[in-house]
Amino acid sequence: MNILYIDHYAGSDKMGMEFRPFYMAREWVRSGHDVTILAADYSHLRAKNPEAPYDFFETVEEGVRFSWIKTPRYVGNRVRRIRNMYAFIGKLSRFAGTIAEKYKPDVVINSSTYPMDVYPAVKIARISGAATCYEIHDIWPMSLMVLGSRPKWEPAMQVVQMAENYCYKNCDTVVSVLPDADRHIKEIGFDKVDFHYIPNGVFIEPQAACEPLGGEWTEPLSRLKSEGKFIVMYAGGHALSNALWCFIDSADTLPDGCTLVLVGNGSEKPELIKRANGRKNIVFLDSVKKRCMHELLGYADVLYLGAKKSPLYSYGVGMNKLYDYMLAARPIIYGVGSSNRPVEEAHCGITVEPEDPKAISEAAGLLMKTPREQLAVMGKNGYDYVVKNHDYKILADRFLRILEDTADNIKRNNQNSRDL
Repeated sequence: MNILYIDHYAGSDKMGMEFRPFYMAREWVRSGHDVTILAADYSHLRAKNPEAPYDFFETVEEGVRFSWIKTPRYVGNRVRRIRNMYAFIGKLSRFAGTIAEKYKPDVVINSSTYPMDVYPAVKIARISGAATCYEIHDIWPMSLMVLGSRPKWEPAMQVVQMAENYCYKNCDTVVSVLPDADRHIKEIGFDKVDFHYIPNGVFIEPQAACEPLGGEWTEPLSRLKSEGKFIVMYAGGHALSNALWCFIDSADTLPDGCTLVLVGNGSEKPELIKRANGRKNIVFLDSVKKRCMHELLGYADVLYLGAKKSPLYSYGVGMNKLYDYMLAARPIIYGVGSSNRPVEEAHCGITVEPEDPKAISEAAGLLMKTPREQLAVMGKNGYDYVVKNHDYKILADRFLRILEDTADNIKRNNQNSRDL
């Protein structure tokens, strides 16, 4: 089967986020399918962007073909980023016939965080006689309205809402990383969507594929361990949505011997350092490569994940770092108010109210008093849960069966139409 996977921000292990399309595609290629990821050559999410000299310049990583569309560079989240998005969408639409002829897809997946590339995705699929799959990462335009305080009646929000509606009217199947996104789909008036939940996951790397941490991280972490500190670590982006201010403030009531370690970078990091105000029980470190993550998390006694309170989470969450945490086999303090409660379900830590510094410090203190044997059991529970439910090899197989069934249905329908 030929699969065309459209994701504006798709990356790989070598380039950086986002990883899901690459991990899915790699497994499909290993199963004997031909997969092309169509992506923009510039994304703020990647640590390293490809240097595409022209549109549809191709590279191959581990059997996965990337076809790059040249787009304008940008910084921040303003006009230049919008230009980047519409350059990508416009070229997909303008060259839809060329794309269809070159890659001859049996199924087209439109998977960008925003929904507007559904228009060229459906166009390519119709030219090819292919099935279409819409993959939901975030719920738009609700995400913009909630996080950006944008009114529903604003013209830009109406444009995004029209695109989302078009997805549900015209795509043959819908896959979401959010377990309860089908409830949102019904709430906006679409009752007969073929919906499937395929969460985010982890790729369980062989030990040889992991990279060692440098001294910038090992020296301060080893020093904390030698001093007998109980390390509660956060590793990830430092953005407003992560509500790290309450993690910082929890330091005021932490028990003696407990230290918070924040690893990563982001727009909020300077403000967080300022808020920490030189507290001795808070340590900041720079971000690490994904393949160093397992060694990094191994220094922690407990891992922390939080988020701002938001109605968006009533449809569930699928945070990648949660699964990385579980894979590290460490207990987790989970401060996210979501409809799904994965830490409770896995019995691998403590779930606390979001944006509650006291609850975080109390959970840290409770875990600090817990015997090491019990902490190890919690960690193993998380590890077993993520291996069973979130291994990308398993998830890719589930996704592939959905794509195959959908493509077969479209082929039968097309054949019946020709026979009439």
